[in-house]
Amino acid sequence: MYHFIVNPMSRSGKGLKLWQKQIEIELIKNNIDYSVVFSKERGDVTRIVSEISTKASEEKNCTIVVLGGDGTVNDAVQGIQDFDNTTLAYIPTGSSNDFARDLKLSKNVKKNLNRIILAKEPVLMDVGQVETERGTRRFAVSAGIGFDGAVCQKSVHSILKKRLNKVGLGKLTYLGIALNQIINAPKVDAEITFTDGKKINAKNLLFLAAMVHKYEGGGFKFCPKADAYDGELDFICAFNKSIPGILLALPTAFFGFHHIFKGIEIYRFKAAEVKTSIPLWLHTDGEVGYKAQYLNFSQLEKKLKFIL
Repeated sequence: MYHFIVNPMSRSGKGLKLWQKQIEIELIKNNIDYSVVFSKERGDVTRIVSEISTKASEEKNCTIVVLGGDGTVNDAVQGIQDFDNTTLAYIPTGSSNDFARDLKLSKNVKKNLNRIILAKEPVLMDVGQVETERGTRRFAVSAGIGFDGAVCQKSVHSILKKRLNKVGLGKLTYLGIALNQIINAPKVDAEITFTDGKKINAKNLLFLAAMVHKYEGGGFKFCPKADAYDGELDFICAFNKSIPGILLALPTAFFGFHHIFKGIEIYRFKAAEVKTSIPLWLHTDGEVGYKAQYLNFSQLEKKLKFIL
């Protein structure tokens, strides 16, 4: 059984039209057994996935197909209750698709639908989690604090972003907010301890992120060697850099060359503990909920069954 969850507002409000004019027509034409639910507000996707996944063992093949962006995938991963009997599939329709970018998923909706329907066996994919003083969140792509978290938080409340998204120029908002955050970033120190005993004292922290996949922030290849199937997380930390140094290094991150600059370090790890001198905005797959000061990043014990 295919359970479709559609974010009708994804791709600047085109999510509903994509469902009606492309996906539903194909499902009916091919006599595919399916159900569909439309998300209306924040938290809907997590709740719906939780309800379906709780009963997954009662079905022969329980496959949840989400339509949306990275945030929709994040909401879906939060809701999975039964990893053994629930399979997740994804048709990217959002404005930020780092998850799809790393997996090299097509931008064509019909091709993605056919990929899902014709798939034989799902792959087993890593899922990260971050524990803080305010709770625990899972992440499918990345989780981080500092610069990237602040950019995500500001962009959520940006009226300009909503207007630019309608004409396909939403990324210009991120650029403007990013420049502002670089210039006005607070002075923060961080202490990072990995499970192998390695420690980093990061002075003037710009940002740090634990990553399952290579890309974050709309195409930045922050962890170019990240492998979503190796059972480990990759970790990037940028600190003690001047504003000109940051502006010089950041564009090279689109190509994965930024690590050649001093003050940008990349590690691979099983788990890491982070303490910062002040609370910073935390994001999981671009979704921001609160500020955190004490964080533990690790790999979820269960693997995600995913149709690639």
